[in-house]
Amino acid sequence: MKDNLNKIILACLLYSWPAFAQNSLQSASFKVGLVYPKTGPLATYADSQAKAVKLGLEEFRSDHPELAVQIAVVVADDKSLASEGEKASDRLVEQQKINMMIGSFSNIVNYSVLESLKKSATPLLLTRTAPDSLLSNEQVFTMVPSFKWYGRMLGFYAAQSLKKKRLAIITHPGDAISLEMKEGFTEAYTKAGGFIVGTWSADQKDVWKDVTMTEPDAYFIPAAFGANESLIDQVMTTNSDILTSQRFLRKTGSAVVYKALGFTPLDPHQGVKDFVALYQKKYGQPPDETAAAAYESIRIILQAFFLSLSVKDKPPLETIRTRDLGGIYGIGRFTKDRVFMRPIPITRTVKDIEEFKGRIQPE
Repeated sequence: MKDNLNKIILACLLYSWPAFAQNSLQSASFKVGLVYPKTGPLATYADSQAKAVKLGLEEFRSDHPELAVQIAVVVADDKSLASEGEKASDRLVEQQKINMMIGSFSNIVNYSVLESLKKSATPLLLTRTAPDSLLSNEQVFTMVPSFKWYGRMLGFYAAQSLKKKRLAIITHPGDAISLEMKEGFTEAYTKAGGFIVGTWSADQKDVWKDVTMTEPDAYFIPAAFGANESLIDQVMTTNSDILTSQRFLRKTGSAVVYKALGFTPLDPHQGVKDFVALYQKKYGQPPDETAAAAYESIRIILQAFFLSLSVKDKPPLETIRTRDLGGIYGIGRFTKDRVFMRPIPITRTVKDIEEFKGRIQPE
């Protein structure tokens, strides 16, 4: 059994560093589409996505030059618009006959891309956290968990790792993502034995006394944007522990902030260190979460393509559904809900100094 496991791990490691295939589209037998905002208001944020895909593809060509002519990545600009994303997707499917699609930086665009892909049943692999309404479609695979899943993992972490017994929730009622995370957090935290003392809105004023009277020993705040957040302002002046995610976009003040992230270059895991060094050498800057997910996505797609060559009548999609595949953190696998499961890092920030704290293991 151990020998078989070692063989699986070795195979995944050997074939997990894809590279850019500079071949003509006509000669490629396997094509991956990439829709992303090369232009428009989201272009700056999505630049790392395209860079990471290119980096992964370049590695594949370097490691497997004999397969370079068989693969191609076809890129289209969604211009940060849903309508343009759908048009781009239509072109990639109808004209280029892509086998799989890597989704856009924008989930609004991804909804339109999915509608386009439904006609051909082309799989869509997402590189950003998305709502359950998008992930529930059987054509959609994702490299990062849903917002609800992040909430659940933070709930378990609060109860089991931090030993928090009484917790207050401060949320944005009009923010669908916050509400989805709150649902997941509440479910997991109470299941693990924690007690929610109450839920308040971030913009509420003159309720701080009411909150403190409930004696919470921590706060769950799904998001903080820095405007109209009177109650969060109060929490930030205390030495309280806050649990949150990458949507906590403000300085920490006196509070201690624990964040669940899809990726952080602070993680000492060897796979993370290797990826950070590779990306930084190529582009002169550290990778972000989007880059990490995009890099893993093309690695996994090309691993599946490679492995499918050795198994008759087993297409890459079937390999993705059923096989262990190598990501930045080593071996991972897609769940029945088509989420690629691997450890999620936690950081701890005190007075704006962030440090790696540990990893949450998948459920």
